[in-house]
Amino acid sequence: MCCAAIRRSFVAWAAASVAALAIPLCSSATVMADTPPVPAATTTAFQVPVRFVAGCLLLTVLACDYPPPLSTVTPSATTGASGVVTFAAERSATTSRYCVPVSVNWRNLTTGVAGTTALRLVERDRSGPTGPGDRCRYAPAAVVTGSGTIAAVADVGAPPPVDGYQILVHPGFGAFPVP
Repeated sequence: MCCAAIRRSFVAWAAASVAALAIPLCSSATVMADTPPVPAATTTAFQVPVRFVAGCLLLTVLACDYPPPLSTVTPSATTGASGVVTFAAERSATTSRYCVPVSVNWRNLTTGVAGTTALRLVERDRSGPTGPGDRCRYAPAAVVTGSGTIAAVADVGAPPPVDGYQILVHPGFGAFPVP
């Protein structure tokens, strides 16, 4: 009995010693584990762009476009940070003189959260020459949507000028995942 008790106490002491040494060694191994990579920013153009016609009334005949051209604005959504989307828009090359703001209505299909944001026109610099891409530029807008699948509808946002009109041909639509 005596020998068995000594053997058991020696085994218990050895197990306790191994456990005491293993805890610091294992914890240092977990500190060196890799952190998950941050997802890269992804830009998704809306699958359906916004199309509209804008023109002027007969009060300003010399500045009017006849017939008024069909204009296209393609909104996009950039995701990268968790739960944040940056909406932007780019207008296609057109001969139209009118630039109109764009509004984006979005809904998170996973959580049900919804909202609206405006993509306002950026004032152009009139001090130098104006290139074709400088005429109608939109300021991006960042929105907290939460993670999930986002569906967004874009249309022309502001009312037309007093001497003009704008007709929405069809709104834009886009769907994309947000990390």
